[in-house]
Amino acid sequence: MPIRPLRFATIAVLAGSLCAPGMLSAQSQPQAEPPARHLRSLDAAEASRMLDALRAEQAKLRNGEKTYFHLSSGAPASYDQNRIGPRDAFVALDLDHIWQIERTSREGAVFPTYRLTIVPDGHKAPVWTLDVKMTWPRDVVRIIEVDMSYGPPAPF
Repeated sequence: MPIRPLRFATIAVLAGSLCAPGMLSAQSQPQAEPPARHLRSLDAAEASRMLDALRAEQAKLRNGEKTYFHLSSGAPASYDQNRIGPRDAFVALDLDHIWQIERTSREGAVFPTYRLTIVPDGHKAPVWTLDVKMTWPRDVVRIIEVDMSYGPPAPF
């Protein structure tokens, strides 16, 4: 069935009017920078709350304050990181080089769990993987457990 010229013109005008606002706004706004970290199964606000809690616990330990959460770390036996105690490893951890944050528990869990992948020396060097268990009672963020493992980079 051939399209009549009037019908074609109407479709072209409608399609153009629907696309034009998006095209104009894309041209007027600068391109957004790619996200600094990859988020899986959580939004940026939840990731920020979790990172703020980790940074607060790091600061407490640096300042000699008491903090109460379970902390463990490990590495393959031949890695030098295996000679460092969990507390020293956690305090020295640079949380500015996070490559990925993933919520590993279901949404709305009482004790949400997260996995962070930290690449302190780039993607081709060994990485830290943190498994973090938290609780959110009455909007107070508390860390229950941090399990850190240091290992070889991803094979890709």
